[in-house]
Amino acid sequence: MGLVATTAALSGCALVAGPDPAAVQDGSLARSGPIGYVVCPNQVTPVELSTRTPEAPIELPLSGTPVLGNFAITTSADGRWAYVVTGDGVVASSYRSAAGGTPTSAGAGPSTSPSPATTPAGVGVQNVVVPIDLVTQQAEPPIKIPGQGGTHAIVALPGGRTVLAAIVPVDTVTRRVGAPLDLGPGLTVFGMALAPGGSTLYALVAGGVFPVALAHDTAGVEIPTGLSVSSVDSPHGIVTSADGATVYVVGQGGDDFEGRIVPIDASLGTTLPAASFTGVADPAAVTVAPDGSGLLVVDSANNWVNPVPFAAFTDPPAPDRLPVVDTGPSVSGTQHPTDIVAGPGPVGAFVVYGFSTVIPYAPGSHSFGRPIRVCSGASSMAIAPAP
Repeated sequence: MGLVATTAALSGCALVAGPDPAAVQDGSLARSGPIGYVVCPNQVTPVELSTRTPEAPIELPLSGTPVLGNFAITTSADGRWAYVVTGDGVVASSYRSAAGGTPTSAGAGPSTSPSPATTPAGVGVQNVVVPIDLVTQQAEPPIKIPGQGGTHAIVALPGGRTVLAAIVPVDTVTRRVGAPLDLGPGLTVFGMALAPGGSTLYALVAGGVFPVALAHDTAGVEIPTGLSVSSVDSPHGIVTSADGATVYVVGQGGDDFEGRIVPIDASLGTTLPAASFTGVADPAAVTVAPDGSGLLVVDSANNWVNPVPFAAFTDPPAPDRLPVVDTGPSVSGTQHPTDIVAGPGPVGAFVVYGFSTVIPYAPGSHSFGRPIRVCSGASSMAIAPAP
């Protein structure tokens, strides 16, 4: 999403109690342990990670169907809320209820908006943030934010009061939207990582990373990485170390399209020696391994996961090739991984694969678990404790 030259006002957002959500029709309200939330164009599938059990999908209140990958999801630290950023593909002022009702405009009767097939390109398309109550498993009406065509970068700030959707601050209950932070004209934010403690945000753009001091709402000088972003839309091409000292970015570098991990010294704002993968690669996402011993990188060109130990960072071991998964002819998307996230404790890591499945991965044994079927068109995932 292109950003305009304005300054964000992040500190003034406040949350208040919203209206009571509708009653739950399906899904478990007696969940325990960590839950993975997998986002698709029109749905979110919760997955109980300890038992690898998918729950009933949560319908997103959108008009039309966003383009594959043009969305992302984040969760509050307490697991009470999830937030999806995407594009409302038909008319910005209309939404259909989570129960599948007729699209309506606020205070008006049934919508007379044209269908996706008859709507001219770009007309009526609006980027939105959709709050989801994870206790009731119900989505609330979308909150309009600047931009068109969808985006794939969102984080929740500490305290759960504010989310940043591609550097646009949103008060998720008062529904007030602040001005986007100025990163310069024409830049697209492809991913964001919040440093431990929440004082600094790192915004990933093609070729570089911007550190953002949230207390002062200011962006620092761009740190060049020399990396192009992945050819797949993934919000997780950037991650911070547990202590916040290092930021890691994945992408392609050089004329040979070699896959690389570029570390950034957070205090100095300079890059460190990179880790490179042999041959053409397209690293789509990176996460810190569950035991904190290294990184896990998923590659969409070669369909593998590569554990990269911190102790041997510049000489990564051979990757683990993902198993072939038959998702069936009716599932949209291609058979390539788009995201990887690590769960807490012993639950392991999880790869979003083929746009309709999630594959458990155990880095210690280099093994994969039984694929978990999720909603069609999935591209990213967030993990939170059960609410």
